[in-house]
Amino acid sequence: MKSRLRPQRARLAPVPAGSAPPWGDVLAAFNDAVVVTDRAQRIVLFNPAAEELTGQPQRRVLGEPCAKVFVETPLIAEMVARVHAQGQSESRSEERLVRHRRSIPVHITCLPLWDRHDGVSGAALVIHDLGYQKTLEESVRRNESLARLGTMVAGLAHEVRNPLAGIKGAAQLLEARVAAQPDLTEYTAVIAREVNRLSALVEDLLTLGAPPKPRLASLNIHRVLQRVVAVLGPEFTRCGIRIEYGFDPSLPDVLADDAQLSQVFLNVLRNACEAMMASGAVIPGRESIAIGTRMETDFHILRGQDRASKFLRVEIADQGPGVDPATASQMFEPFFTTKARGTGLGLAISHKIVAEHGGIIRAAPNHPVGTVVTVTLPVAKP
Repeated sequence: MKSRLRPQRARLAPVPAGSAPPWGDVLAAFNDAVVVTDRAQRIVLFNPAAEELTGQPQRRVLGEPCAKVFVETPLIAEMVARVHAQGQSESRSEERLVRHRRSIPVHITCLPLWDRHDGVSGAALVIHDLGYQKTLEESVRRNESLARLGTMVAGLAHEVRNPLAGIKGAAQLLEARVAAQPDLTEYTAVIAREVNRLSALVEDLLTLGAPPKPRLASLNIHRVLQRVVAVLGPEFTRCGIRIEYGFDPSLPDVLADDAQLSQVFLNVLRNACEAMMASGAVIPGRESIAIGTRMETDFHILRGQDRASKFLRVEIADQGPGVDPATASQMFEPFFTTKARGTGLGLAISHKIVAEHGGIIRAAPNHPVGTVVTVTLPVAKP
């Protein structure tokens, strides 16, 4: 949405062509991206938040035309040109900033800077990253949906669990009675197997409805991931899948529950394996699942806050058939599944666990093929 603001007579010190403004140190402390242009619409200030948001270092953009720096988002250069020409501020409530072919929701404000003769000496862009806000809103919406559904299914699961125990007990007694008749024991085995499957589903429903509170402690994320991979090792070997690591060894510990976090990564990695085996066999040349870790940089709004507000991210990328953006947005909904015999609860439970930890779990298409699941977790205080 575009809006016009009244002319702002910002009489900061004039910006001579090609020179940096004297108030740059103040703007460097802003958490929002601040970009200042001179009379020739060339960049003379590019604060650290702008570097983080755009992925471009200050040394490469200073002195460059605004249109060149924001070539993937021409709207920004157009706003700067209008503000220079008309001396009126402009604001866009929600636009998309393109960075390396990725689109980031942002709020943009562009203000003219005036010299002592009431002429426009430059323009100031303030770009507020809405990515964290949008992701958080979606996570809250999904958590509310899970909470409502969880209350209902937990009550239902309790009612179902008792009859299942009775059926299983009766099947075991019947099996003992017909032990000498193999044709009948086959039927009792089917009953017991299906009862066990339903019991596991009931336990998942109970976990979804009321997951245990995490027992938080400082954990080395790499040890957790390697332990989960070791558990799934025989399954990966059988399927012909190898694991590729891209760990940042300098990462701090996360604040998490060891068992619950392991369950999340077990669910995600098993899903990745099943996706790659969807056609019955792994496609030659696409045999790897990549696991990477690094500090979270997508949400630059976190920059400059205390350590408790820092996050790291784990990316698990498979080389399966992939998902479209619409499917990716539904992957963590209860009972949504693309598998023939899936329950659609594994990733929903994972979402609930990550949310209980104060983190975020997301899925997106992995270019050129496959799906990437990103888990963002809070860093533990030193």
